[in-house]
Amino acid sequence: MSKPVAGKQSNYPVTLHDSEAVSSDRVPHPGGSQMAGWELWLLAGILVLPLLLRAGWPTLTEFKFSEARLEALALEVTREGRLPLVGVPSSAGFDHSPISVYFYLPAFLLTTNPVPATVYGGLVGVAAVALCWWLARRWPGGGRWAAPVAAVLFAVSPWSVAFSRKIWQVAFVPLLALLFVGLVVSALIQGRKWNLAWALVVYALLVQVHPSAVSLSLALVLWLVIFWRRVRLGPLLAGGGGAALTMVPFLVHQVQNGWPAMAALTSMPEAVWDLTSVRLAWEAITGRGIHALAGDAYPLLRVVPHLGWFFNVVGWLALAAAAWLGWRVVTRWKAEDKGVRQTASVDMVLLTWFLVPILFNLRHSLDLYLHFFALVLPAAFLLVGRAAQDLLEIHPARWLKVAWTVGLGLVAAGQVAALVMMAGFVSNHDTPGGFGTPLGRYLDVASQALAVAQETEAAEILVVGPGNSVVVDELPAIFDVLLRGRMAYRFVDGDSTAVFPPHRAVALLSPDAGEAVDWYAGWSSRDLPNGYELVDLDGSWPQEGLSQATGPRVFENGVEVQGYDWEEDTVPGEGGRLWLLWQVLWLSSGDSHFAVRLADDQGRIWGQRDAVGYPTSLRQKGDRIINKFDIIAADVVPPEPHWAQVGMYTYPQLVDVEVIDDAGRIVQPVVVLGPLERGP
Repeated sequence: MSKPVAGKQSNYPVTLHDSEAVSSDRVPHPGGSQMAGWELWLLAGILVLPLLLRAGWPTLTEFKFSEARLEALALEVTREGRLPLVGVPSSAGFDHSPISVYFYLPAFLLTTNPVPATVYGGLVGVAAVALCWWLARRWPGGGRWAAPVAAVLFAVSPWSVAFSRKIWQVAFVPLLALLFVGLVVSALIQGRKWNLAWALVVYALLVQVHPSAVSLSLALVLWLVIFWRRVRLGPLLAGGGGAALTMVPFLVHQVQNGWPAMAALTSMPEAVWDLTSVRLAWEAITGRGIHALAGDAYPLLRVVPHLGWFFNVVGWLALAAAAWLGWRVVTRWKAEDKGVRQTASVDMVLLTWFLVPILFNLRHSLDLYLHFFALVLPAAFLLVGRAAQDLLEIHPARWLKVAWTVGLGLVAAGQVAALVMMAGFVSNHDTPGGFGTPLGRYLDVASQALAVAQETEAAEILVVGPGNSVVVDELPAIFDVLLRGRMAYRFVDGDSTAVFPPHRAVALLSPDAGEAVDWYAGWSSRDLPNGYELVDLDGSWPQEGLSQATGPRVFENGVEVQGYDWEEDTVPGEGGRLWLLWQVLWLSSGDSHFAVRLADDQGRIWGQRDAVGYPTSLRQKGDRIINKFDIIAADVVPPEPHWAQVGMYTYPQLVDVEVIDDAGRIVQPVVVLGPLERGP
């Protein structure tokens, strides 16, 4: 470092926290100078980018199981007053903390519509960009170039935009990470010691929002060790206590349920070493792989897959900036000037924030996903901004500033162009395995189904598609929040079940509803957008194609077996498929399952199929239900008459439900159907 020149002063005012004097004629910008009015106008202009990219066109957003379940849990709080102890399921095999649910509550105070919540998540992303600008401007070593460079790169980052354009806990990760590191710098470098308490609280929230932030725990420990002289016991204890309080709901759930998170962690597969974290971090920072949103329609993309070289520019800038600032840390860590040392300290914090999560995940037991590295995006862009600031202070030539401005503009324009092209593609193509069905399409289907139901004076909507559980299956989870509070509705697993209520209803059939929907073919229907179909049900049920059940056929729980149809497998002797028509005569408490057995004249059992039939919680008095039972024979079934023995039992008690006569007396354990006619 050069010696100070007598009588020469720095062009940048420095605010020191003690009596140390400036001892360099070129002090890296402390970021403490007063902001000019044009900077605020520039910030406002920059924020237009994330506002449009993250919060614009909110119906063009992913809406799958996780988004729908997160909304459902928030609605349980705002509509029913129930406080959740867990959030949505995680890829690690246990449920997330409910913190993200509480973060989304403001978006659902006045509405059940997911569109405002989508905008809300986008605004969180805008706030993250604004905070990134602020920290880049105010930190030691930052300044008027660091702020716009970091903010622009963050604003147009393709994956950062994608992560914040939906109802998802990851939308909060960049903002919380910036808050956490900002408070750490304030406490450990700038001397505001009590901010360490807030840093620990924010870090606890960050880890609960997404466990990928656990990787930053190593960086936190490193910072506490390096800056131990700034650590005070009071803020440390207060922060630890506050952090523990934020975890109370999640810990209550863990205690009540035998620590499922611990069980999931201890049962993870053996860890492997590889470079997956490096590859995924590179994709997250550069925007490479954004074409993955096309899913199975990827071959139809024309331009975006060929922009990899262009996306790589941001990655190379981040690596060059990391190397530049790493050298600055090494050469200026023990400088006499406090401003220089603070700049090196901030550089070190940023470098460890950037590198530790990547290094931490070189060895991993779980599959790694791209969103795990949303954590490092702000760090990468802040590094580039600070390196640009240093470069342009060392070489303040006008042509270099123009070159940086033009280059940054070209990079931003390219990233925005890629995002616009991908948005146009996913809005006009089916993208299974990628972006999926946009929220707007689901809203259109739900609105039209509701309009028809009201027009036909239907009492309810039956949503027929894959699965019937709102906590397990995607389609029920989605329509559970889209129809909630607007009309009565139920879900039907279209692969195995067809439900016919005793009143007027409409059945909303999804494009991939399953083979049981063939039983609705006898009723009038109309086509809806995106391959959905709406069937008008009038209280009747299928009469043709079913043989009548005879003899005692009513179970103690109010289930009456009324008819059946047997379809033998194409290979004789290997079992078949039984379609069973049954009615709910009265409702009973407790869950019950069916057990259907294939038996011969001597009562020998050749095959059996157990199934729920239709969940007890969804049944209504008077429902007629047709269920499919695929029976796989344990051995080759001989060519002789066979019968189906239909039994029921309570679940999970596994107590048989008996068959009764008209007087309510128990007469036999099963309903016998047959003889079953063999196929041609």
